[in-house]
Amino acid sequence: MSSASRQPASPDRRVAVIGAGVVGLVTALELRARGAEVVVYDSGADLGAGATIRSAGMLGAAFEWALHAHERSISSLSRHAGRLWPDLAARIERLAGGGIEFSAEGALVIAASPAEREWTEGLAAACQAQDLAVERLSAGQMAAREPGLAGGLYGGLLLPGDRQVDASLLLQRLAAALRRQGVALRLARPVERIIAGAGFQTPDSERFSHIILATGAGPLPDFLGPDGRRIRHGLPPPTPVKGQMLALAPAPGAPRHVIHGRDIYIAPKARWILVGATAERDRSDTQVERAAIEDLRARAARLCPALAEAPELTSWAGVRPGSGDDRPLIGPTAVPGVFAALGHYRNGVLLAPATAELIADQVIDGKVSPLAAAFDPLRFDKDGPAPHSPFGAGLLG
Repeated sequence: MSSASRQPASPDRRVAVIGAGVVGLVTALELRARGAEVVVYDSGADLGAGATIRSAGMLGAAFEWALHAHERSISSLSRHAGRLWPDLAARIERLAGGGIEFSAEGALVIAASPAEREWTEGLAAACQAQDLAVERLSAGQMAAREPGLAGGLYGGLLLPGDRQVDASLLLQRLAAALRRQGVALRLARPVERIIAGAGFQTPDSERFSHIILATGAGPLPDFLGPDGRRIRHGLPPPTPVKGQMLALAPAPGAPRHVIHGRDIYIAPKARWILVGATAERDRSDTQVERAAIEDLRARAARLCPALAEAPELTSWAGVRPGSGDDRPLIGPTAVPGVFAALGHYRNGVLLAPATAELIADQVIDGKVSPLAAAFDPLRFDKDGPAPHSPFGAGLLG
């Protein structure tokens, strides 16, 4: 990512980012740092009101690499994002004047059975193959690091380079950083249609050279030509994946590290302990179901008994933005000048800086890296480019 705080705005790079989740906001910050004038739109009254605010804020670069070692593109993107996060965290905190709880504790992966010990061994081997820091731990070593863990475990792993943030603080600090960099945040401003000609016009009659779609699980805007005809963008609709999560009060014996089990995670923050999360594909409702929440608590308590009695603070459900193959869509759409930053499923916070870098490389420098090519947004589209040119007569002529 760019190390510069802000360059003078370029008159031919006026960019609208549609979506104020973490991916859209970090992309806006990167584009602004490279000299674009940027406006962020969102239909919600609050930043990140979709998946971001409901996330655990985990930055499990090594865990995600190892988990997806068979899918090299997503594991490579995760690893690259993990490298970018320390500089991004420092930059956000410096610009905003406040912290985001960027942790340095690392993450533990727990084996609660012999089969899970084989699973963790596979994760360790995948990390070692790419020189990612990993340490195998016996049950006794796990207990020394986290005395509140249950007895009878089969050891596990320490991933010292994995991190986490507080998603709510991250959104607050990003908003402050963006405003101080001159990025306009237009909340409660839905963008349901965009007119495309020699540029792009949003419903508030603002004009832009480029559009970035970062709408998460929400609907995409329609693109209309100057004659009112709809222009095909070539993007698939998002695949919703419902996730339910539990927030517990800090309690004696609760873990300090992020804890990964085979079917559960525990993410301790300063103000609460997050336990998550269900994965309910093709569900877009946000109704909390008590049976699912109680199951999360029970599974967490099997790893950390203190959590069985920790007071419940709240619970919630959110919708993750999946894709047809659960890989993000990053890059140009069928409408020239329109770029996608979509489909980040359960890793939007982790992947945000890598996505922002790839989008800015393409929008500002016209550069498509081999890493970006793996996330071509048109990989599901069979119809080719849309009949629209940003250099044609019409909108700005």
